[in-house]
Amino acid sequence: MSLSTSYTLDKAYFYECFDESLPYSKQVNPKYGLLALLICLGLVAFYILQRHYLGTFMFMLALVECIAFYYKRPWWVTRQMLSRAAGSEVTITFDESGIHAQNPYKSYQLTWQDINQVINTPRGFLLSSKKGMQYVSKHVLDDEIITFLNKRATQ
Repeated sequence: MSLSTSYTLDKAYFYECFDESLPYSKQVNPKYGLLALLICLGLVAFYILQRHYLGTFMFMLALVECIAFYYKRPWWVTRQMLSRAAGSEVTITFDESGIHAQNPYKSYQLTWQDINQVINTPRGFLLSSKKGMQYVSKHVLDDEIITFLNKRATQ
């Protein structure tokens, strides 16, 4: 049995992908350790070493890290929209051996043995493997594919 569907990689899809994947990623919290280190180094450079430029530089790096965390969603979506795959049509096929996705610029295949976990999110499925995570939205899938993936998620 082979089930296929197609969808377009547009801005709405990328926003949904980011929103649904974020709770399962390592970037869900700021890098508190890095921020504390940069601030401490800035204080040491500023007050102990009397290197005001170096201290200011460390404080600015900490500020840039905070800004990067705050704007990570629009930054990630912008990077995806600037890729050549943006706007292309993806055809994804689900069968008993695994998942095969193809667009004009990239093709990948995941076997069910490679997939560690199928996570059912409110708006889609996250497929976790050694290579990373792949997201598939439920609004591009028909009921038969959703049932198939739900069965895989419980195995």
